[in-house]
Amino acid sequence: MRVTRHTDPDAFIVAAAPMAARGEASASFFSGWAHAMKRTPPSADEHIYLATFGDRGAAIQRGEGPIIVGQSDPDAAAAFADDLAPEWPALQGVSGSREAGLAFAERWRGATGRAHAVRVHLRQHALDAVSSVPPAQGSARVATEGDLPWLLEAYRAFIVEVGIPESPERAQEVLPLRVARGDFRIWDDQGYAALAGFNDAAPDFARIAPVYTVPERRGSGYATALVAATSQELLARGKRRLFLTTDVANPTSNAIYARIGFVAESDEYHLDFVDGAG
Repeated sequence: MRVTRHTDPDAFIVAAAPMAARGEASASFFSGWAHAMKRTPPSADEHIYLATFGDRGAAIQRGEGPIIVGQSDPDAAAAFADDLAPEWPALQGVSGSREAGLAFAERWRGATGRAHAVRVHLRQHALDAVSSVPPAQGSARVATEGDLPWLLEAYRAFIVEVGIPESPERAQEVLPLRVARGDFRIWDDQGYAALAGFNDAAPDFARIAPVYTVPERRGSGYATALVAATSQELLARGKRRLFLTTDVANPTSNAIYARIGFVAESDEYHLDFVDGAG
């Protein structure tokens, strides 16, 4: 068996479909990102990696981000590392199950000399129906172009707080496009209180991210109400399931999503690649 690279997002979606049997929340990254590439094609100079390993693994990587291997078999993850290392030795990291991530990282170290360090322990969640949540003061609304200055500031604060390996320059490039598509909701209570974004490029599901509450306005239920309202809206549009990712070390966010109706499905890890002994 060998790694198959895909240039056609539709072909990749079909080839990666068996991964859904191992967990839809995790596998949604593969089809969700591929559908997003169809909707907004990458620039000519953007690095893109779409690959499968029979029915035993799938991998996707875009731009400066990590490679996502999800619930791939360890031998598939190792094969992806062998395939990608010669052309992309500066890869930021890998995200997937503990076994798949470590298999990729060990092979990566052999190929590039770069070690790994755990960035964050993640948990994938799925939702089929929204539970009733306590009301919050204010209301949700669609973010518009006029909200971009605040959204950019809030998103930059979010990536620093959560530790996402994304540059402010990338946010400056991507957020205006997402706002123009209507991919952000704001909770407004006499001023900005919280934001929630989503990727709904796939026909039958959506992934919710990011979610952020202004620090001085936390503890008032804004994020809970906003994610519940956004989730209800997406389901009403015909989405079959919704997915999101949390940091296992953040009990507040995990409790919020559980109240809304999200159910934990699988655990994964984001490993950073570092120079030296690591």
